[in-house]
Amino acid sequence: MMETQSSVHLSCFIEAIALAKHEQCETRDELKALLEQKGYKDTVASHAVKEISPQYLAAS
Repeated sequence: MMETQSSVHLSCFIEAIALAKHEQCETRDELKALLEQKGYKDTVASHAVKEISPQYLAAS
């Protein structure tokens, strides 16, 4: 169970980076909404977005 949760969190974090780099995300809320649209739970998306460096959002 723990490995599955870790895999989901890692997958969400990687996808958050990809979305931040390739989508028009200007805020963390926009990025979180995109992750939730991809099917990630609110808590997982929130955690991933919190870990994303602001430079990724600025680079979009």
